[in-house]
Amino acid sequence: MKMKNTSIKTRVTLYYAAVLILITLILFTAFYFTAVRQMNVVSRDTVMKAVQNTFDDIEAGDGFIEIDSDFDAYRKGVTLLVYSESGKVIKGTIPKNFPAQTPLEAGNYEEITGEDDVWLVYDLYNTYENGEGIWVRGIYAMDNAMQTFHAVIWIMLIALPAILLLAILAGRHITRQAFTPVSKITETANSINSGRDLSKRLPQGESKDELYDLTETLNLMIGRLEEAFQAEKQFSSDVSHELKTPVAVIMAECEYTLQKIRRPEEYQESLMTIQSQCRRTISLIQQLLQLTRTIDKDRSVEKEAFNLSILCESIAEEISVLAAEKGITMKTDIQADVNLTGDETLIMRMILNLLTNGIKYSKNSNTDEEDCWVSLRLKEKNNRIIIDVEDNGIGIKEEELENIFHRFYKVDKSRAGEDDSFGLGLSMVRWIAQAHGGIVSVQSSFGKGSRFTVELP
Repeated sequence: MKMKNTSIKTRVTLYYAAVLILITLILFTAFYFTAVRQMNVVSRDTVMKAVQNTFDDIEAGDGFIEIDSDFDAYRKGVTLLVYSESGKVIKGTIPKNFPAQTPLEAGNYEEITGEDDVWLVYDLYNTYENGEGIWVRGIYAMDNAMQTFHAVIWIMLIALPAILLLAILAGRHITRQAFTPVSKITETANSINSGRDLSKRLPQGESKDELYDLTETLNLMIGRLEEAFQAEKQFSSDVSHELKTPVAVIMAECEYTLQKIRRPEEYQESLMTIQSQCRRTISLIQQLLQLTRTIDKDRSVEKEAFNLSILCESIAEEISVLAAEKGITMKTDIQADVNLTGDETLIMRMILNLLTNGIKYSKNSNTDEEDCWVSLRLKEKNNRIIIDVEDNGIGIKEEELENIFHRFYKVDKSRAGEDDSFGLGLSMVRWIAQAHGGIVSVQSSFGKGSRFTVELP
């Protein structure tokens, strides 16, 4: 089975187990060689000290050598033998199976291998004042130390795998516990995917760790997806509704006209009705095509430096003609030489949308009310460009202010049948402002007028 096809829990456990086994092998090997070396050092030191201390029990005089009566021929596992200068055993007993003919060598360690035993031998020679020489030999049976050492090794060989297995099982349990939130996240994500219910959110643990941050980020993403999905769903519904009306009018007009032969005037009237609805549909399609640019702001905006003051003056001059036709006064207060780096076409469309809205919803100048007016102001303040479009028209009710920037939302429902009234203008205004890193806000008093403010960096 390939590692890439296994779960992360299994891979973490396998890596953890491999590291533990490797560390155990390294430690065991280091312990083995260190113990062997230390055992040899301790054995040699024990034999040497035992031999050296034996000379304290030996006294020499004129023509004699005397060994204390309490001489101990076996000290700390070391068999001690006292030899005369000629090599004859004076004191002590040669261990069984030890090669008795082993020559004496002063100051050297030697390992002697017998039939069944390994012996560590150390000889030391000393000459006394009377000229007599004495040999002391220490014989240490290495099998004693080796038996103890092997016993320790066997204990380790049995205990270490058991401890290693317990550690791996404990690591596996910890890994499962650590990945439990991941399983819950996966389960919830599958539920969201299968049920297509974007209102659900991934569970977040109590500990604010990496998984907590991940689920928080994913939940924010799901929330944005839900918002976008609902917006697109509403958008599709609104588009269908807006297109359904003119198509239904065209179909009804055609069916009515074709029911019987009619006079030329009636045909002309029907064609004019159909033409009006076709123009309305074309206007809607054009605005929808413009809205498609909102999908990718970076690609949609072609920024270049231009003089915003000149652009505003040109727009005001152009829109004043339309305003005059409806008896509305166009006012301007434009600061000179205000420059902006942005998409000039989009900025022009944004200002035109705000001004045409102001004209569209102004009071009728033929009434006894005060004169109707629409104003355009431009100024630069604190490194911000501020565009104000204000009117003294019908205003907007407070409960409708939060919805006016939504697509297809119309404040004045009585104007729903106008050719270019689809509720897309202010939605486009907000997007253009955001695409340039700015914001748009509105202040309105119902029956007194509205003021739209765009702030751009």
